[in-house]
Parts: sequence; structure tokens; C-alpha cells
Amino acid sequence: MLIFMRETNLSPEQMAKRLGVSNMTIRRWMKRTTEEKLPPIYEKIFWEAVYQMVVEGLLLPGSVFAQKAVKGSQKLYFKAAMKSLGFTKSKQSLPRFSMVAIRESLSQIGAQEGHQLEVEKKQKKILSFVRFGRDWKRRISTLMKVVSSKSLSRKDKLVAYGALFYLVCPLDLIPDNVPVFGLLDDYCVLGLASEHYIEKYKMLAG
Repeated sequence: MLIFMRETNLSPEQMAKRLGVSNMTIRRWMKRTTEEKLPPIYEKIFWEAVYQMVVEGLLLPGSVFAQKAVKGSQKLYFKAAMKSLGFTKSKQSLPRFSMVAIRESLSQIGAQEGHQLEVEKKQKKILSFVRFGRDWKRRISTLMKVVSSKSLSRKDKLVAYGALFYLVCPLDLIPDNVPVFGLLDDYCVLGLASEHYIEKYKMLAG
């Protein structure tokens, strides 16, 4: 705690206010050795405060504390995203990077009935993404043709359902509110899925 406070230049009183504890508690923690851990009840509060201080610029991103906080936050976000996308606990790891593996993952996402219903319910939101440009429009149009096609089986549509659900999923692998990069994963997923259908079913291109 003493090392941490030196890095942030916060007084015990300021630190106590941020963590929601008494000044006396902070001063007691400052006397702990570096090997001693905080009580479990305060661990989560502490790392959330560290993360917030990085955002505010009070703590340098290269700090050991900052790195540990960001790593923990990323791990939690990744678990939440995988759960939101419908992957089981045993499958919660990044798939190997190959077109086949990505299509298999999208097919797994699209195979869930709830996800298919979500795509059908949120067509207006899906179509709102075409405003980002011609490529977005082409990719989304192709996948929308797939899910509405009478000539394709439900199984043939799974990759399209998976990609469109990924687009509207509240939690995906890169948060959508991240400037520029937030929609990059959505754009790539739509591209991979639409190319799969353009190659396999030429009549759906355009």
C-alpha cells in the first residue's frame, strides 16, 4: 500500500475516500509488509480503484499495479463476453485463428435458438449498421439474404445467424464503445461470414 500511494501521490485521507474505508484502516494497511495481502473483502474494491486511477491519469499504465488491474479486468470482461455469446465454460478460450475455426465458432453461436430469435427481433438494429459504408451494407445484406432464404436449410444458416448475433450482442470480444477499434471485430466477423456464403452460394453475392 505504501508503494502504491507513493506512485499515485495520494494522501492517506484521499486514498481512504476512494476506497470507502477509514483513514485509520489505510494507515494500518501502510504498515503491512509487501508480502501481506489485503483482506479479501477489500481486494475487488482496491483493484477497481486502481483501474479508475489509470483512466484518470493518476497512475501510469506501465505501473505493476495498473498492469495487474487491467489484466484482471480483461479476464472478467472476456468471461462475460464468452458467456454472453453462448459458449460453455469448457469452451471459454480463444479459438485457434483459422477461417475454419472462426466459422465453427460462429456456427456454434448461431445454433442457439435464442440467438436466432434475437437476430430476427433486432433486424432494424442490424440494418442500422449499413450507415457505416458500402462494405458494411454489402456484408450485412448478404447475411440477411442468407437467414431469410427459403432454399437454405437451418443448418446452412448457422454461420450467418452467428455473425449477425455477434453484431448485436451487448458483450463481444472488443467492447463497441472503444473508439475506432470497437467495431473492428464486428466488421471482420461480418466479412468472414459473408465471404463464406458468397463463395459457397454465388447467387447470394451483391
